Amino acid sequence: MNVQEANELIAHASELVDYQVSKRGLLETQLFPVTAYICVSFYNAYDMLYDILKKVSEKITPEQLGIESRKILSEIQALSIFYIPLYYMVGRMGEIHQNNGDPASQPLEKREETVFVLDFWKRLAESYFQGKISVSDSEKKNIAINQKDVDWTIDHLVDITKENAGNIKRTMANLEIVSFLDECEARAKLCDHGPYPINDNEILVFREISHLFDGKEPHFPWSETQATAPFSNIAFAYRLKDVNVEFDDFATMDTDPADFTNHITGAAIFTRDKDIVKPLDFDVLEGFNDYATKANKELFLRFSKWDRKQRLIAGAYAYCYGYARYTNQVSITSDFNWDLTDKTMKTYIPSFMESDFDPGIPRLMRSKAKKKREGPSLYLLPEE
Repeated sequence: MNVQEANELIAHASELVDYQVSKRGLLETQLFPVTAYICVSFYNAYDMLYDILKKVSEKITPEQLGIESRKILSEIQALSIFYIPLYYMVGRMGEIHQNNGDPASQPLEKREETVFVLDFWKRLAESYFQGKISVSDSEKKNIAINQKDVDWTIDHLVDITKENAGNIKRTMANLEIVSFLDECEARAKLCDHGPYPINDNEILVFREISHLFDGKEPHFPWSETQATAPFSNIAFAYRLKDVNVEFDDFATMDTDPADFTNHITGAAIFTRDKDIVKPLDFDVLEGFNDYATKANKELFLRFSKWDRKQRLIAGAYAYCYGYARYTNQVSITSDFNWDLTDKTMKTYIPSFMESDFDPGIPRLMRSKAKKKREGPSLYLLPEE
């Protein structure tokens, strides 16, 4: 990829990032300084992501990684793919903004690293999304698995009553809550995908939840709880009738109607153990529900005792450890120090102890006229 090609990709990535930021807005919760730690994550990704992807690329091509990741309960999916341009490129934008908005302020080596990261993202995304680069570019569809897996799933769907549908969804919702909390109030453990047509008025959709604590290796240093899940991951597959769905680059599903419980005509649940996906009996949901309820209380109590600095570091760490999804695929995760970089700890943690907002972020929220005048939000590379 040359600089001109990289700039074309930067312009498109800017549109994707601008849209998602405008849609989601700024985030804050009772426990975590979410906007602040996300900003820290941007800069940390800009500091460390090149080294991660470079070493991954020495073991597997982005194209092969994309092909292999099209499966149920994959660590590499729409959200983890979108994290590449979102975090790395917004971190780059922030540093350029600090240097009077001059892209030439970045060293030549850093510019070359940026081209590499963009090239990796494009090749991976086009392989995974089968010629497209994002969910947004795929007519807001997140087609994450191949037809043989769709057919296999349909064969395992069980007709269910409205009462059973409600029970399944309640367990799923409780798991979402504890997953959200364990990620410092982010949705990195969750992935929605579909729609996969079944007939004229029915579709198949998935909601997947990964990295639950099953009593073995905790995902984060704080993830270990006395409560344990029956399995570390679970996929909920639903057959929906007369429901319209859209997906976004965060692998989030929007449905019309918003509550689709009464439109569920069939369901199945699955778990993955390495290369094997196996169906689960619905009886296992009781154990998942018990885990979710108890672990949520344990984690909330744990986090409530932390000060702002602990929460800020943990939130940024959780986001950046998301890139371990890549190193896991080639068994090199232990080769890296996943702590926040020295630069992040010395520069950005102190800065965001005092502020929740990065001065570069408004660049993502400019008017169309201003963007046309000033250029893409993520700053083009110098072409000299």
